[in-house]
Amino acid sequence: MKTLILLAFTCLLGGGMSYAQTPLYAAPGGSASNPGTSINAPTTLTNALATIPAGGTIYLRGGTYSFSASVIIAATNNGTSSANKNVVAYGSEVPVLDFSGQAVADANRGLVLDGDYWHFTGITITGAGDNGMLLAGNNNIIEKCIFSKNHDSGLQLSRYVTSNTTISSWPSNNLILNCEAFDNQDPDNEDADGFAAKLTCGTGNVFRGCISHHNIDDGWDLYAKSDTGPIGAVTLENCVSYSNGTLSNGSTSGNGDKNGFKLGGSGIAVNHIIRRCVAFNNGHHGITDNNNPGNIEVSNNTSYNNAESNFNFRDGSTATYRNNLSFNAGSSDKSIGTEVGSSNVWWKNNVSTNSGSLVVSSADFISTSPSVGKNADGSPNLGNFLALASGSDLINTGVTAPGITYTGSAPDIGARESGSTSNPGTYTLSITAAPAAGGTVTANPNASSYTAGTVVTLTAVPASGYTFSGWSGAASGTSTTTTVTVNSNIAVTANFIANNGGGGNTLRIDDAASATSGYCGADGSRQNSYSGADGGYYINLSNSTAKGVNYRITVPSAGTYSFVWRYANGGSTVSTTARLLVNGSTAVASVSFPKTSSWSAWTTTPAVTATLAAGTNTVRIETTSSTEFAIIDWLEVTGNSPSAGACSASTLGTVAYKRDVSTAVNEAARVYPNPVVNTSTVSFYNKQETRVAVRLYDANGALMNTLANKVYPAGLHQLSVDCSRLVKAVYFIRVERDGNNETLRIIKQ
Repeated sequence: MKTLILLAFTCLLGGGMSYAQTPLYAAPGGSASNPGTSINAPTTLTNALATIPAGGTIYLRGGTYSFSASVIIAATNNGTSSANKNVVAYGSEVPVLDFSGQAVADANRGLVLDGDYWHFTGITITGAGDNGMLLAGNNNIIEKCIFSKNHDSGLQLSRYVTSNTTISSWPSNNLILNCEAFDNQDPDNEDADGFAAKLTCGTGNVFRGCISHHNIDDGWDLYAKSDTGPIGAVTLENCVSYSNGTLSNGSTSGNGDKNGFKLGGSGIAVNHIIRRCVAFNNGHHGITDNNNPGNIEVSNNTSYNNAESNFNFRDGSTATYRNNLSFNAGSSDKSIGTEVGSSNVWWKNNVSTNSGSLVVSSADFISTSPSVGKNADGSPNLGNFLALASGSDLINTGVTAPGITYTGSAPDIGARESGSTSNPGTYTLSITAAPAAGGTVTANPNASSYTAGTVVTLTAVPASGYTFSGWSGAASGTSTTTTVTVNSNIAVTANFIANNGGGGNTLRIDDAASATSGYCGADGSRQNSYSGADGGYYINLSNSTAKGVNYRITVPSAGTYSFVWRYANGGSTVSTTARLLVNGSTAVASVSFPKTSSWSAWTTTPAVTATLAAGTNTVRIETTSSTEFAIIDWLEVTGNSPSAGACSASTLGTVAYKRDVSTAVNEAARVYPNPVVNTSTVSFYNKQETRVAVRLYDANGALMNTLANKVYPAGLHQLSVDCSRLVKAVYFIRVERDGNNETLRIIKQ
């Protein structure tokens, strides 16, 4: 009897554990006759979905599951608040739910999830006749899933049952976590978004860490319609939306809205939240209210290089903005609503603007070359793309905002928190001390206790590996302490340079060097008629504006570097000025070359500082007026282990491909490397500000992608071209400027 009782107890225990823990296995070749409890005898996905208990897990083996009809998880098929039903990719395998067998039609969704408390992880859904997934249930988690090449939005949050007419009956409290959507395209080329929470979407839904790109319509669409009324507020956090309006094969359409984040519609007020999101290279706006007059919370977002506005919030908007960063848009931002403090940097009338003193340039970023990957958890990994460079005055200068965590004394401006504590911010309303890099500045005693007219002592403290190099602004000198008198709008800056432990911190680039050792040519002649020039040679620039010398400098890490030129200036002018460009953008607007006693009397310019990105940088010193300019001997760069970089087609400057026509407006464009494997660069040099369109065509002349179409200032510019998705073939890049069109041939290997 004891044995029978024990056996009965064991069976009961085993049955209970089976209900809670025993997984089911499904595979493309699984059989519905198998219960799926053994990995060696998998069942079908539909059978597993129908039989898995609350708390159970379905492991999907890798491979393609082909369907010609929708897979529907009914509203009666639910987990519980304490026991989800789980569908998980097995190990590192990739299960793909392929609905290509469906006809393209509105009713033909791929996976319809109308149930509650499900958790999907690591599943790819493709080819559906409409939405890849229609998420209509509540309290579900969709994690690390991919929605690609469906014939409407990749994942859409909306009702499934049309009799659900109230917001309380619509899908609510769902989390879409670290998912990706791309190449979704409907037949009319106007409705397929990456992610949509629209029309009949309930409350409490969150998108976090998701990536949406190359969809024919919008990256995200939160459209509300008069027929159905307001939807619930949606929260978007740490998401990335780029290149929407153009598929990854380069094809596009005029019908799609092409926004990165579209946050409403029909004049219906919904208080959505968008935090720490990034929008770039979208075919229309980066982030737009789309006629949503609600109090949208817009905090710590970065929008860059979108074809129209980076931020587009129009008349009637009551949005609240904190710490948003806009750079380089096709047209002016519109920011109707409430700005908190002077924490937002907009792009208006083709310039950076702020209600205070903040502005943004490419020098504020480690890199402006797009790079989007994924971390192990599926969240976006942008590398150095749009990350703030050390020393940027956008670090630690934001305001506190709901849901925004930060490192340092205050949030940074934009989506990407640097984690830097090097910028101490504002000591009083009238004294700002912002070190360029590598240290801190302290007020002694506490400046905030002093009123106008009080003398305050500032102390600069270099970080390990850095040396204090001097004050600028309202203070001067090279002592680590200085005094200033508190007055209105006094700016004090402490400058630091990296010393690399005391060695290898200065690089001299001489014009006598070969064209592959840092000196990459100039707009003028290399001569040896004046004595005293190092190596016997110097550069005599042409007497015109926008003439310069090109260099390549490689550094191990991003940071602030000091630049000094040796020169002679015996001309009739008292002083001539130039500007310093780094990677095509102005880093220092005015570099002075004061008069010397004769053309053979050599001296050095005052040191100027600029930020270099990690890796190889293109550096150019360029004239700013049409007058006789100084002759240049060498450049010295001081910082963290700079070295001479190899020259390329772009850095050889106009000397390498100068047309020598005095009436010419621009210089010839170049593309390199060519042939290309992954990424190539188009470089072009404008002698004056002009609109430039750069387009990619296939060998048959069909337009694949518009890479740029905007106004560029005078100077050298570089445009990254992602060729990784192109098939091996010959392509053509067309550069259009002021009616002068150039066609460049490029080979994808």
